[in-house]
Amino acid sequence: MKPALALIILLSAPQLSAAESSPPAIVPAARAWTAAHGSLDASRLQLEIAPAHAAALRATAAVIREDLAAMQPGQGPATSRLLLTLDGADASKPEGYTLEITDKITIRGGSPAAIYYGSRSLLQLLRQSPTLPTGALSDWPSYKGRMLMLDVGRKPYPMSALKDFLRMMAWYKMNELHLHLSDEAFGGDYAAFRLHSDAFPGLAAKDLHYTKADIRDLQDFATARGVTITPEIDMPGHARCFTNYWPDITLKGQPNYMDVTNPKTVAVMKQLLDEMIPLFDAPDFHIGTDEYRVSGPRRDELHEAFRTFINTMNAHIRSRGKNCRIWSGFEHMGGSTQIDPSVIIDMWETDDAKGQITKGHSIINSNHGRTYIVPGCHYYGISRGGIYQEWEPWMVSGDMTKNPAKDDPKLLGGKLHVWADQGPTGYTLTEIADTTLSGIQPFAEKLWGTKGSADYQQFTARSAKTLPIPNVILLDRLPAAADGVVLSQPQEVVLRDEAALVPLPLATAPRADLEYPWTLTMDVRRSADTSGRGVLISSELAEICANYSHDEEQTSKDASGKDHKEKVTLRGVGTVRAAGSRTGQGSPAETHISNDVSKASNIRLPLNQWASLTVVGEQGRNTIWLNGEKIAESPNQLVCPLARLGSKTGQSFVGSIRNLRVVNRALAAKEIGRAAGLDIPDNLAVHCTATASASDSAHGLDPANATDENPATRWSSDITKAEQWLAIDLGKEQSFNTVAVTWEAAVPKTYKIQVASDATHWTDVFTGEAQPGKTTATFPAQRARHLRLLMREPKTQWGYSIHEIEVVSKRAGPSK
Repeated sequence: MKPALALIILLSAPQLSAAESSPPAIVPAARAWTAAHGSLDASRLQLEIAPAHAAALRATAAVIREDLAAMQPGQGPATSRLLLTLDGADASKPEGYTLEITDKITIRGGSPAAIYYGSRSLLQLLRQSPTLPTGALSDWPSYKGRMLMLDVGRKPYPMSALKDFLRMMAWYKMNELHLHLSDEAFGGDYAAFRLHSDAFPGLAAKDLHYTKADIRDLQDFATARGVTITPEIDMPGHARCFTNYWPDITLKGQPNYMDVTNPKTVAVMKQLLDEMIPLFDAPDFHIGTDEYRVSGPRRDELHEAFRTFINTMNAHIRSRGKNCRIWSGFEHMGGSTQIDPSVIIDMWETDDAKGQITKGHSIINSNHGRTYIVPGCHYYGISRGGIYQEWEPWMVSGDMTKNPAKDDPKLLGGKLHVWADQGPTGYTLTEIADTTLSGIQPFAEKLWGTKGSADYQQFTARSAKTLPIPNVILLDRLPAAADGVVLSQPQEVVLRDEAALVPLPLATAPRADLEYPWTLTMDVRRSADTSGRGVLISSELAEICANYSHDEEQTSKDASGKDHKEKVTLRGVGTVRAAGSRTGQGSPAETHISNDVSKASNIRLPLNQWASLTVVGEQGRNTIWLNGEKIAESPNQLVCPLARLGSKTGQSFVGSIRNLRVVNRALAAKEIGRAAGLDIPDNLAVHCTATASASDSAHGLDPANATDENPATRWSSDITKAEQWLAIDLGKEQSFNTVAVTWEAAVPKTYKIQVASDATHWTDVFTGEAQPGKTTATFPAQRARHLRLLMREPKTQWGYSIHEIEVVSKRAGPSK
């Protein structure tokens, strides 16, 4: 062929469109996509299995059909074929697969799990469109272990919930569910072992436990989805469920600890393991061993015995054909006994992964600072953006000299942990699933070994395209009418005394709580004082009260300008959430750590007058409004209680309630105020274009967050000591005289408000001090299109951060 002719042919060849050549928007991101011309109608697929692999892929094909049926309901002729085959796979990548889209769809892989992972990529594409681009996707993971841990010891998870968590993690190709099967909640009154034992009748938790048939069913369900179930029975600490059953193995003065020097401790735990080990298919069995923190005159003896206990149990587990896993932390204990190198270590509390690998151990990245979620608590918590932007599974330590190489064969992978410190109460399973899913998404991609988006904000947009997950019902909220109304009772109800109780429609339903977002409004008239909490509306998990007493620490400045802290007791309208073990009569307020997540406003309802009361539940906070004015805000997530008016424990509100209404969204301040009859001006800045001199875009903390009318989001300048600005384009010249700024903790010492018509020539209109929370600035009315906040002298190392900016025109009031 002559060169000129070759050039003509190349130039005339059709070029792939941007849509055809773009990598598929799936999570985890695929390693390779080879695009082709054209598309395939996949609106109704006929699933087929290569005849030679019918037996091997029967269970996998069944779950794929189940999900396809959920996504492509109804009847009709097939538009295309979907073929599953083990032929042609790369034997060196047992979890690798290819997804080929031509005139049909072919998923080929080296194992049933690989086929299942390929189906997740296909179904995620079908979530976005029934018309698929033709081409070939080639994909495989970098890390063997892509793990999720659930603390089912402290929190009872029914089998249906566990199956939904398996669906969620498998949707994103995670492959191990670690079940923490024994523990006790804060307060010690609640301890649970979740497995039925024939050898030790009565050991299993009475409120919920799993039979041997349950465990078989759960593992079959998991295996068909490429997931292994790894069990953990925690010992010799976190052991109150065992010391309650065998009091004579209790370490004196430590009811949560076994005495590892007592021969019976070793004997009964070996016997229990002998019964439990055969129930599980996983190659590993986890025995906990964390937080056995003993001191006193027997310290040295117990530390040495603790190390020996680990080796004894390891030898026993290995004699039964399993590997033994433990948590790190023994390194803090005294003693000279070396832990057997065959023990696998979950590196949570200590981080010298390279050192443990050098000693022969395999390790898992379970660093508690990066991988722990404790729903409802104000400690731990993962940075989803930080995980996506900055974390890698080999980063066990912040000290890079202690970290293994990415491809070290003894680095087994990483794990996302979901603990249940608040016990059987605390967050509902729906709330836990919600916060876990948003963690699974970035963890799954990083553990797969890919990173398909430039930043976390782009990643969340891609992740959203993959939802909802077929057949997952745990994330469903209470049913609502078309306008979002969950409950509407306009009629007046009178609660005549503190024993009064009026059931609501959900009183006998399996669920009587609405997870965020929600808004409850009611008109209330208090007719008498109450000695108790004055419960207006309640469930087993929450209360809204008229007379709640709550102790909290408040900070004020003394005459010299120094912070002064004091404990105060607030009493008035409040919100109560159950957390921890139940005590007393078992009301939400009578749980061990409810005080940590409840709030009183210190404002009482007026006597013998109707008042408008509104409570709003959002992600990570709830707010209370009286007659359109906010009277309290709590940095705690709350469920809306919908079981009854009044309290089952004789602490009911005394008075009348009418116009009770609950909707499944969070009303904005403007809506609440206007509904209460207040003259609330429009916020001129809502959804206006915002720009800034600097932004932490890597974590999605962009200027647009300051004008999105969502108090849960924020803009951040990132770490800086320099002067910074944030500007808003109002779209056209507007008149305004008030700017309210809701600051995060990173505030400037002083800030200026400037206005301009051209975004160039700025005029100062206000200078004041900032403080965390809301500051309101008023000034003579201005007419301008552009507004700018100029911030100086940051009070923290984190620069400056703003949740929301409101620009309004109203009567000028005092600045603060």
